[in-house]
Amino acid sequence: MRREWKTEWMKVRYRKIWLVLLGFLAMTFLWTGWVVNGGKPEEIRDGYRWILTNLAIINTIFMPTMTAMLASRLCDTEVKGNTIKLLCTMETKGRLFDMKLLTGACYLAIYMAAELGALLCLGYILGFGEPLKLRHALCFLIQNFLVSLVILIFQQVLSFYFENQIMPLAAGLFGSFAGLFSWFLPKGILHRVLIWGYYCLLSFLGSYWEEETRIMYFYDVPLDRTALYSLLVLLVLGYLAGKYLFLRKEI
Repeated sequence: MRREWKTEWMKVRYRKIWLVLLGFLAMTFLWTGWVVNGGKPEEIRDGYRWILTNLAIINTIFMPTMTAMLASRLCDTEVKGNTIKLLCTMETKGRLFDMKLLTGACYLAIYMAAELGALLCLGYILGFGEPLKLRHALCFLIQNFLVSLVILIFQQVLSFYFENQIMPLAAGLFGSFAGLFSWFLPKGILHRVLIWGYYCLLSFLGSYWEEETRIMYFYDVPLDRTALYSLLVLLVLGYLAGKYLFLRKEI
C-alpha cells in the first residue's frame, strides 16, 4: 500500500492541483472580506459566527465545482492517457480507486484546514470579540468536509467513466446551483435526496435581522443528527457502489 500511495503522489506532483485549491480559497476570502467590510461593532464582536454563517453558503457554491475539478485532475492522467489497464497489471484495480479517493480526501482536508487557518487570521486582524469555539470548528468540518467527501466519490466515478471531463465538470456546476437553491427551500426530502443539499441540512448557525437597529444577530442551532447519520450512510454506500462500478468498468 505504501508503494501505491507514494506512486499516486508522484503522479500528481506536476499536476499543480494546489493552484485549484488556492484559487478557490482566494475567491472565498475575497467574498468573505467583502461581506465583513463596514460591519457594525455588534457584528464584529460576534465575527466568527458571522463569517461561518456566510462561509456555509459560499462553500455550498464553490465546493461542488472545486471537488469536480479536483476529481478530474486526479483521474484524467489515467483516463486521457488510457493507462488504467497498464496500471492494473502492476496493482489491484480496487487499490487504484482507493488511492485516488484517499489523495482527494487529503486535498480536501488541507483545504478545510486552510479555511480555518485563514478564518483565525482574519479574526485576529479584525479583532473579533468572541473566540472561535471548538464546537463551531468541529461542526464546520462536519458540514463541509464530510459532504464534500461524498461528492468527491460521486465525481471520481464520473471522471473515470467519461473520457471527456466536460460531463463531470457539468455535474459539479449543477451541484453548485442545486446546493445554493436548497438554502431558499423548506428543508425536506429534496435536501436528503440531493447530496449537495446536506450543506444546508447540516447548518449549525442561524441568524435574524433586527429591523430597528439594522443589525444581524447570530445564534447556535443544534446539529441535525438525522442528517448526519444519513450522510454517513451515504458515505459508506457511495464508496461501496463507486468501487463496485469501477471494478465492473471495462478497461
